[in-house]
Amino acid sequence: MDETRSGHKRRRDSSSPPLDVASFDRNVFPLLLAAASSRTSPNQHSRSVLRRFLRSRLALISTRPSSCTTPKSLLPNGLIALLPLLLTSRWPSVVRLSADVVRSAALYSIEMNEVLALNGEIAKGLVLALGNGRRQVAKTVCNAILDLSISQAGREQLCKALSVERLLSLFYQEVQVNRVLAVHQGMRKEAVECSKGRPMNESFVALILAAAVTLINSSTEDFLDRIPSELVKRCLPLLQEIWKKSRCPLLHGNGQRCWHIMKNGLPTTIFKLSMNQNLATWNYDKIRVTMFGDAGSEFVTFVSKYWEKSPVLLSEVIKNLEKENGVFRCLINSFNHQSTNDILDSVLMKLVSCQPLASDELDINCFLNENSSLGSPLIYGLDIRVVKAQQVPSESFKKKEVHFFDSSSGILFSEGDYATKCKKAFQDGFTIALRGMEFRFAEIASITRGLADLFGQPSVGANLYITPPGSQGLTFHYDDHCVFVWQLFGQKYWFVSSSPTSILPRLYEPISSLPSIENEKEGGLQMFLNEGDILYIPRGCPHEAHTKNDAYKPQQELCSGLSLHLTLSMEVEPPFAWEGFAHVALHCWHEMQKEASDCIPSMEARRRKVFSVFLLHVAIKLIADDVSIFRKACLIAAKFVEHHADTLRLNQKANFLKIINIIDVSSNFTETFEKTVVQEANDNFLEWMRWLRHLPQRGVEDVKIDFDDPSRMRSELIELSIKGNEEMKDEFFQTKSRFCRSLVYEEACRMFQVMLEKYRRTRNQYMNGMLALHT
Repeated sequence: MDETRSGHKRRRDSSSPPLDVASFDRNVFPLLLAAASSRTSPNQHSRSVLRRFLRSRLALISTRPSSCTTPKSLLPNGLIALLPLLLTSRWPSVVRLSADVVRSAALYSIEMNEVLALNGEIAKGLVLALGNGRRQVAKTVCNAILDLSISQAGREQLCKALSVERLLSLFYQEVQVNRVLAVHQGMRKEAVECSKGRPMNESFVALILAAAVTLINSSTEDFLDRIPSELVKRCLPLLQEIWKKSRCPLLHGNGQRCWHIMKNGLPTTIFKLSMNQNLATWNYDKIRVTMFGDAGSEFVTFVSKYWEKSPVLLSEVIKNLEKENGVFRCLINSFNHQSTNDILDSVLMKLVSCQPLASDELDINCFLNENSSLGSPLIYGLDIRVVKAQQVPSESFKKKEVHFFDSSSGILFSEGDYATKCKKAFQDGFTIALRGMEFRFAEIASITRGLADLFGQPSVGANLYITPPGSQGLTFHYDDHCVFVWQLFGQKYWFVSSSPTSILPRLYEPISSLPSIENEKEGGLQMFLNEGDILYIPRGCPHEAHTKNDAYKPQQELCSGLSLHLTLSMEVEPPFAWEGFAHVALHCWHEMQKEASDCIPSMEARRRKVFSVFLLHVAIKLIADDVSIFRKACLIAAKFVEHHADTLRLNQKANFLKIINIIDVSSNFTETFEKTVVQEANDNFLEWMRWLRHLPQRGVEDVKIDFDDPSRMRSELIELSIKGNEEMKDEFFQTKSRFCRSLVYEEACRMFQVMLEKYRRTRNQYMNGMLALHT
C-alpha cells in the first residue's frame, strides 16, 4: 500500500501501543527482520510494525530512562544490525524514523555515538538514504549525519562511506536549478521560488552544506584527495559565491545550528578543497627571459655579479613593451587601470586577511587548526598599511613614518568600509601598502611560483605599493630579504645606498637603525623607474622611493601621477641559506654514522656522540652569526641554463667547501658549550633549530636528537657534562674533524632537495587555499 494514505490511517498508526522491548532479541528481532525484508510487494502491516517499533524506541531514547543506562540496553545488537536495512527501506517514513533513531542515539552520549559509528554499515545506510528522492527524508538524514559526526569515530566512518561526495553532489543538484544569488537571498527568507517554479527551502541547502562542511573540515588529506576532482571543480565556484555573498551584509538573527556551522566553517572548507588543486604557473624559463634577458649568460652574470651584493636595473620599459612581454601584460591586466578609483577598487575590494604561516610549519592542517579566523577581514599592520613619510621638524634630513590608522591597534576592516577610508587617505598623500599579493591574485601567484623555482627557493612573496602624486610612503630603510621592484603604472624615483649593512641580515632578525640619508646619498644609485622597469635591491641595502624629486633632480623631472609597483621578495628561510645547508649536511653525515654507533655497548658513550653532533649544530649557528657567507642563499636547486649549469654547480660546491673549512677552523667547544649550557636562562636560544625536526632520523631513541624540544637536550647535556666535561670536549672535536673530512656532498644535496619540496608543498597549499578565498 502506498504511503500517501489518509490522515485517519496515519493517526491510528501513531496511537498504537508500542511493542514490548524487554525481550528484544528473542521476540522482536525476528518480527522486525521479517518486516524489513518485505521489499518485493507492498505490505502495509510490515510498514506499520516497523513504524510503531521505531517510534517506541525513539520515545525510549528521548526520555533517557534511568533503567537503561548502557548503550546496549537502548540499542540492542539486533537493532544496530537492522538499522542499515531500515535506512534503505522502500518506505520514506521508515527511513525518516530510522534516521531519527540514529540522531537521538548519537546525541544521547559519546559512548552511544561511537557504538553506532563502529558499525560502518550505518554510515553507508545514511549515505544511501540521501538518494531517497524525498526532500524531507534527506533533511532528516542530513541532521543524522551532523549528529553522528560529533564523535571522531562517526566522522571517520561517514568519510569512509563517501558521504562528502554524496553531500556535494546533492548540494550541486539543488543549486543547479537556481542562480547563486537566489541561494543567498534564500538564506534570509523562509523559501525562494526557483526559476522553474519549484520552492527551494533555504534550510535544506544549509543542512547539506553544514553536514558537508563539518566532514570536510575534519577530513584528512587522504580522504579529500579521493573526492572526484570534477565534482570539486563544479562545487567550488558555488561555495565561493555563497560565502562571499554571505559576508556582506552579514547574516543576523539566525541562530540555527546549521547556519552557524556553515558560515564559520565555509572558508576552511573552500581552503581545504582548493589547497591541492593544480594552478597555472609561469615556467621558470619564461620568468628568466622576462627579467634577465634571452641569453642564459645574463642570468649567470646577475647571480655572480649582483645577487646579494649590489643593486642593478634589470630591464627597461622599451624592452618589455616592444616584445609585448606576456608576464608583464599578465600583471598589469590584473588591475583595472582606467582611473585612480578603478585601480584602488581592483586592489582593495573583496580581500580577506592572510594569517602568516610559521616559517617551520610543514603541516597545513596544524595551521588550519590554529587559525579559527580564516576568512576574516583585513587586519591593519598584518595585511595592509596606510603610511607616509613626513619631515621631522627639528632635523632637516630625517623623516618619520605616519600612519593614517592606529598602527598599534591591529584593527579589522569591515567589507567596503576600509576601501572608502583608504581612498580618503590616498587623497591626503598616504601610500597604501598591501602584503601577501601572491595569496590574493592568481596572476601574481603564477609569477612568484616561477621565480621561486628559478632561484631554487620554497616561495617568493609579493607586496603592492600605491603612492599618490608628490608623496613618499616608507622612510629610508633596508629589508631582511632581496627584492625585485617591478614598476607597473606611473613613475617613481628611487635612491639606493652604496653602503649596505656589514653583514647580510637574516630573515626576521631585528632591523638596525640607519644613519641619515644625507650621509648616504653620495655615490648611491639614483633613478626613475618607468612602467615595466625592474630594479633589484639586495637585502641589507638601504633605500627609499617617492613620486617626486625634491633634492636629487631638476624641477622638470618631477614625477606626476600615481605610482603602482610590485615588490617580489626573495625571503631566504633558515634551511635554504648556506648555514641551513651546513646543518642538513651534518644531519646526513650523522645518520650515516649511526650504524657504527650501534656497535658501541655503552649508552653513555653513544649519548656523548649524539650530543657532540648537537653541539656542532650550535657551533655552526654561532659561526654564522658573524660570517656573511653562511647567510647567503644556497642556490644548488636553482634552474640554470644547461650549458652554464655545470660551471655554476661547481661554484656552489666550492662555496660549500669554503664553509666546511670555516667550520673546521672556527668551531670552538668552550664558547659553544657556554652558550648552550651556562646561558640557560635564555630559554629561546635554541629555538632556531626546531626546523631540523623535519629531517628524518632513524634508530632507537638514544641515538636521536630531539630537535622538537632542544631545552630537554640542554638539560641532558648538563647531566652528561657533570660526569666528564673533558670527555665531551674530546668527542666534540673528534666529531667535528670526522664530519669535515668525510661528509658526502651529494647526499646532502639530495636531502636539501627533499626538504625544499616539503616546504614548497606546504607553501603552495597555503597559497592555493588563500587564492580560493579571493577568487
